[in-house]
Amino acid sequence: MIHSFNMKNGDKPYLTRSENGMDGFEPIVADSRVQQGVCHMSPSELFEAALASCTNMTVSGVLRKRGIPYDDIFVDVSMENVDGRTVITRSVRVISDAPEADVNPAVERAKNCHLYKVLTGEIEVRDE
Repeated sequence: MIHSFNMKNGDKPYLTRSENGMDGFEPIVADSRVQQGVCHMSPSELFEAALASCTNMTVSGVLRKRGIPYDDIFVDVSMENVDGRTVITRSVRVISDAPEADVNPAVERAKNCHLYKVLTGEIEVRDE
């Protein structure tokens, strides 16, 4: 599936609205710096949020499918530059009364998150 996003510059420098053209979806606002009194996620933070969201959806889906009850799932994602390379750190914590032996396989399935697969596979970006 090809996704198309219409990026629009806002009335302030670096402020960008992202719309996917589908009815019912709110635009996402990104900014590369904090504006006076307004704070939006930077593009890097949106990237981290996308990986965290994908991971959360994957783990929660596996838990629900297996009938394992849980109260919450916390996914922490951070990116940093280490010696010229981007290093992404991701951790998943499931709050559940279920035994760890039941929960841990669902957390391992977080590697099935689509964005995780993209990031750990071979990537090619084509400019048109």
